Amino acid sequence: MVNPRAASEKPETITKSLAPGISGSPYCLIFAGRGGTGKSTHARLHTEWIQRAAMLIKIGDVDRTNATLTAFYSDLVESPPTADDKDVMNFLEKIIESQIEEKYNLILDFGGGDLILKNLALRINLVEFFDRHGIEPVLFHHLGADMDYLSYLTSLEENNLFTPRRTIVVLNEFIKPSTQSVETAFDMIIGSRQLRAVLERGARMISLPELFPAPHIDRKRLSFYEALENLPSMERSPLGPFKRQILKEWLRTVEERFRDAEIDLPWIPAKGVTK
Repeated sequence: MVNPRAASEKPETITKSLAPGISGSPYCLIFAGRGGTGKSTHARLHTEWIQRAAMLIKIGDVDRTNATLTAFYSDLVESPPTADDKDVMNFLEKIIESQIEEKYNLILDFGGGDLILKNLALRINLVEFFDRHGIEPVLFHHLGADMDYLSYLTSLEENNLFTPRRTIVVLNEFIKPSTQSVETAFDMIIGSRQLRAVLERGARMISLPELFPAPHIDRKRLSFYEALENLPSMERSPLGPFKRQILKEWLRTVEERFRDAEIDLPWIPAKGVTK
């Protein structure tokens, strides 16, 4: 496991809780970063957590090359009519305005390295906009072990282009050289000036462990908890007991890492929920 606190010269700035949101305000969860960093898998997990917490949710699938979330949550997903920049920008405007009006939680899954979020932030001050309309933005930056993965994060941090108080850096332990340990592979990322600056302004960092049964879960189009529960009524064939145990331990680990990082989002499962 990557130790997110090892790189900061001022660890006290990392251990503070994220600033609390407006009481009862809906959240806009934004999943960003290069392709192949686990954005859609991570977005699916938060979708399930929010559903299990009985909170309203809608998904904007803005991934123009791989509409993964649409395949899993067709009843929750809305997408732009085309991949054209104007259509995508108009779609974002409409779905965010709809969120303001209807007060649901919104997940936005962007394609790998897609600049549409940056372009939107260049047009308007997104943090100020969300705050004015009672929406709490949560920005997830997804990184692999190569320093090049920091470029998208840096582009949004420069000149405070889009730096919401709830910013969470997600290190994907799967995206590393097979010959290196997780700690060694991410050492340069964790020690980088760019990441240290993000953490020192109050962002959080977690690492996502590799989920070995992921291809089987994806191929069967199972939700994580559906696969875990192995319901006999499921139309799709369930996972075997070995893969279910791996999935259970993965879910427990991710839940614990969110709690250990003091990420106080209301849908994060309490300790002992996943048994």
